[in-house]
Amino acid sequence: MKRRFWVTLSTTPKLLRLVWQAAPRWLLVSVSATVVAALLPVAWLYINKLIIDALATSLSSQSIAWQSLALLVSLRFALAIFKAGLENLRPYIALVISDRFSLYANQQLLRQAIRLDLEHYESSQFHESLSRAMQSGSSYPVRAFNNFTMILGQLINLLGVLGLLLQFNPVMVGLLFLTSLPPLKIGVAYSNKGFSLMRKQTLNNRVASYFQGLLTQQQMAKEVRLYGLGSYLMEQWYRISREHHRKMSRLMLQRTSARFAVGLVPSLGFYGAYIWVIIQTVRSQITLGDFTMYAGAFSQSQSLLANLVENVSTAYEANLYVTQYLDFLELKPTITSPIQAVPFPPVLKTGICFQQVSFTYPQAERPTLRDINLTIYPGESVALVGVNGVGKTTLVKLLTRLYGPSTGRITIDGYALEAFDLDELRQQIAVLFQDFAHYKLSVAENIGLGDVAAMADRERIIQAARAAGADDWIQTLPNGYDTKLGNLFPKGQQLSGGQWQKLGLARAFMSRAPILILDEPTAAMDAIAEMELFERFKNLTQGRTTLFTSHRFSSVRLADRVIVLDQGRVLELGNHDELMQQDGLYAHMFRLQAEGYQL
Repeated sequence: MKRRFWVTLSTTPKLLRLVWQAAPRWLLVSVSATVVAALLPVAWLYINKLIIDALATSLSSQSIAWQSLALLVSLRFALAIFKAGLENLRPYIALVISDRFSLYANQQLLRQAIRLDLEHYESSQFHESLSRAMQSGSSYPVRAFNNFTMILGQLINLLGVLGLLLQFNPVMVGLLFLTSLPPLKIGVAYSNKGFSLMRKQTLNNRVASYFQGLLTQQQMAKEVRLYGLGSYLMEQWYRISREHHRKMSRLMLQRTSARFAVGLVPSLGFYGAYIWVIIQTVRSQITLGDFTMYAGAFSQSQSLLANLVENVSTAYEANLYVTQYLDFLELKPTITSPIQAVPFPPVLKTGICFQQVSFTYPQAERPTLRDINLTIYPGESVALVGVNGVGKTTLVKLLTRLYGPSTGRITIDGYALEAFDLDELRQQIAVLFQDFAHYKLSVAENIGLGDVAAMADRERIIQAARAAGADDWIQTLPNGYDTKLGNLFPKGQQLSGGQWQKLGLARAFMSRAPILILDEPTAAMDAIAEMELFERFKNLTQGRTTLFTSHRFSSVRLADRVIVLDQGRVLELGNHDELMQQDGLYAHMFRLQAEGYQL
């Protein structure tokens, strides 16, 4: 436990570095104010001693030194005013640092979340780490810093007081320190227990939050009511939450009992020292002024040690949580840019080539893609077809470097994807996934996010909407392109699934990237909207290398070539007529769908 104690507190320098980066000047002001505030009580004790000794001398000599007394009292009064001003100023300093650091800490966490790979987000362990980091990063770094400043002030104050006490009796100082160790040990032990319990409960808390979300999210509201799921889901949430609260309450009761028991030990040390000061005063070994100073010093030291022990325990506990935040910031992405990147070709010459590409998802036992070999030529439109789960979307993820191939390589104009700067590569590929995002922003922002640099170009936004067949109904909205969407915010408009998909398409068309990838681009559209879109398909994709997936063979026929995937492999390759003549899987699926329409 000793090793863990010091290892945990060793995160303090990293924490101070973060605070320095967030608010350097305010950190200096805070430390300076802490040091000054810590020295004031020592000065106060010493001035009180001088005043009492001056009074005793004056009374014994029957000659009152008014000038000296007036100077000492004035100095004490000045210290009182200064202390009052400092006490009013320090909460303001702490508030400013807390606000700035909280903003900075959350900003760092969000930057890290953006930087990490999709692979992280598809891992349950990552979500536990993210949940802990969000819980810890929101308040615990500020708590740890506040504890640090309090400990610093208390240490300086304590050192000053001990400097006075060492002149009296070093043994008494040792006694005070020894009697403060049991509370420290108990505090650290129960901090470890509380932290361990919290980590064990992370998954359960996430499950409870999930059930809570099912009861409160708009997209779940219909099924919860139609299937009468409310009571069942709430019972699941309550059962998990209640068990967590029971465990925490039991631990807090144990901690309170233990702290009360060991809290008697420091009191014994203090009263032993206090009795010894009285004995020395009665024996005339020290003056009355010395008595008031030493008695006050012993009282202050006991209070300081008690508070110091409490703050060290609290700092240790806060640092346990801060380590989770810092550990999250230390995570590294596996998909990165090379040190010296190759510029992306302004015009594709040889196209995109998959060479012996296989891929297995983390934790999966079987590969999703096996030995993929194919070339997509510049300006060509290629359709990917196959039953669910054959790897169509996975192939798109590899092309956009959301994942890297397990074996083989993917090239563009002969250069491996790993040779390009990651941001530049993704800027050259416009993608619409089947599970595309519904941004609860304005219509214009939903489209403009396809090219953030052109967000203010309203004409380009309108052109993209027209290309996706969305402009007509956008014009009918209350505020046109400035209409807010969804009901998360006031005056938001609800859209149908087909309308959202058209906005997603418009977002892809907003980009001027030479490579266009559309994953089930018409899945939520009605037959008329789909027909209108694919009537314009050749014009919309002209000059672009296009890859799209679809289960609707009416749209697949428009592709220059069709790639049929089966069990992670390329089974068939050719245009529609060629594949129909082969009478293989493609022809079989096409006929099945055609027969369904003929019914």
